[in-house]
Amino acid sequence: MPSIPGGHLLRSPWLLGLAAALWAAALGLLLAAAPMLILWLGSLDEGWRESLRLGGLLWLVGNGAAVSIAGITLTLLPWGLVLIPLVLLGYAGAWATRRSATTDPVRLLWIVIPGAVLYGALGAVVDVVVSEPASRVDLLHAALGCLVVATVGLGWGAVRGSGLLERQIVPRVLAVPVRAGAVALACVVGIGAVAATVSLVVHIDDAITMAQALNAGLGGGVGLLVLGIAYVPVMAVWGTAYVLGAGISLAPESTMSPFLASAAPVDLPAFPLLAALPGQAPPFAWLLPIVGVVAGVLAGVMIGRRLRHEQRLVRLVAAAGSAAFAGVGLWLLAWMSSGSLGTEALAHLGTDPLVLGVLGALLISVGAVPTALVPTPPARPSLAVAPVEESIPEPTPEPTAEAMPEPMPEPITESGTITDVPSPSDDVTDQPVEEQSHE
Repeated sequence: MPSIPGGHLLRSPWLLGLAAALWAAALGLLLAAAPMLILWLGSLDEGWRESLRLGGLLWLVGNGAAVSIAGITLTLLPWGLVLIPLVLLGYAGAWATRRSATTDPVRLLWIVIPGAVLYGALGAVVDVVVSEPASRVDLLHAALGCLVVATVGLGWGAVRGSGLLERQIVPRVLAVPVRAGAVALACVVGIGAVAATVSLVVHIDDAITMAQALNAGLGGGVGLLVLGIAYVPVMAVWGTAYVLGAGISLAPESTMSPFLASAAPVDLPAFPLLAALPGQAPPFAWLLPIVGVVAGVLAGVMIGRRLRHEQRLVRLVAAAGSAAFAGVGLWLLAWMSSGSLGTEALAHLGTDPLVLGVLGALLISVGAVPTALVPTPPARPSLAVAPVEESIPEPTPEPTAEAMPEPMPEPITESGTITDVPSPSDDVTDQPVEEQSHE
């Protein structure tokens, strides 16, 4: 088959990285502008150009950029929207890697770096186009936010598409603590999300009252629902901070914690999701930090089983490393889930990242270190059963015409009659006694 001129260029990693970033940005902008256009078709109050501009702002917010409305900067971002560009970039990065047939980790950078730079540049261009004095995004924040999101998304997609996850490129003594720390982190965040959900269900009447007070209508109600879903990750991190005992700061002098009877009253926005914030601590609140210890026990069991043949010192360091990894993850999540909603009373919402990270690491280490040092029984040997081969008898070949013996000719007398000829098997003793004596 003749080669296509320039075919090697079509498989160039840097060119495929640029194409992947361009595709993800275009589809992300389309998904962000679609709901705004639907709202415009329902009301027809504003022009379609204003709907497209708001869609561009929504795309920038989804990429981690803080937006300023009427001079008030909102830094408490709905991180649930970031999942959309991350999924698009991850899919595009995996496609570019498979298309270029790249498996070398160094060559993957030729896909990620050009694509991330182009994505960040597109974020800056979109910010210049959609920003106005009434609602705008800082140019540097827009470019940096898009650059970071693209690096994470394209990098994850490139690693997944190259098959590096299936190869053991990281030593076992380093990979096991990271995985155990990720398990502990997922455990505490998952329980925090469950706690926030239970609290919202308990205070569902307050949430309905807040939604009715907004009087948003059909289109506004749909937008409020989407915004609430986008803030679900933030509420999950707040629930984690409350469960572990770090507390949630609602104002400079108001903190919600399981170790405080109640918090000072704060005028919160009429946002239904905020109804999940508990007014006062439940009676069993002092038991909630045990969740971190239980997560540490799970991490310790994992380390003890995977590193059973290592020395106790190695398992001790691995358990401490898993707790540190989970603590860093909690710090990062708390930093992403803290910010401002503009007013002076709501200048800082969320939890202290350093407090949550250190407290989470300590609680997890309390459960992980002793559990990892406990001797793990050896794995039960598995008995291999040899397969039984059934002997199938070979079919006996049917005798052919050549192999069959020829029949003996029958004796014919002179008169033409056939006489009986005794067979060779006939014994002489079968004859009568008189004939034998006569002979």
